[in-house]
Amino acid sequence: MNHKMNHIMMDIETLSTDSNGAILSIDAVLFSLQTGSLGKMFTVFIDIKEQVKEGAVLDRETFNWWSRPENVPTFDRLVASKKLGVRDALVSFNNWIKSLDIEVNNVKLWGNGSGFDNVLVRNLYKRSGIEFIIPFWCDNDVRTLVTIANLDTRDFKFEGIKHNGVDDCKHQINYCHTAYKLLR
Repeated sequence: MNHKMNHIMMDIETLSTDSNGAILSIDAVLFSLQTGSLGKMFTVFIDIKEQVKEGAVLDRETFNWWSRPENVPTFDRLVASKKLGVRDALVSFNNWIKSLDIEVNNVKLWGNGSGFDNVLVRNLYKRSGIEFIIPFWCDNDVRTLVTIANLDTRDFKFEGIKHNGVDDCKHQINYCHTAYKLLR
């Protein structure tokens, strides 16, 4: 059986839970759902002011969430990180996907929630007038897989820093791989 890596776990950090929320960062990790093996990783930090000018939304509830003591160090790191303009960030993400040498129609793009990560990223591409190279039919939802497998994600030890996108991706990959094995 071929266990080619064609799955991408994506995680975003935002300043809103709205479908047009401003995105602080996009992180992604290539992986094999069958084996749990990890491949190339990607991180980009995105200019917020430019997004707001293009119609991105900010909300007080999300700012309040980031101001919780356990979230402040990660938020401070996100704010202090070198940011790219929206266009450069989105082109960079498309170029990273192209560098994986996977036919984009065969990519499985995972986000945590059917209406969050993938939706917000697609909306940012749309607002910016840039085509996202992964077709919408390649979207997959972590929460749905976990629910069907009857897993409690709190049973999985988190390694790394919470809300550090790559660490969040690795954590989600861990329980997605476990869910896949249970369902097989």
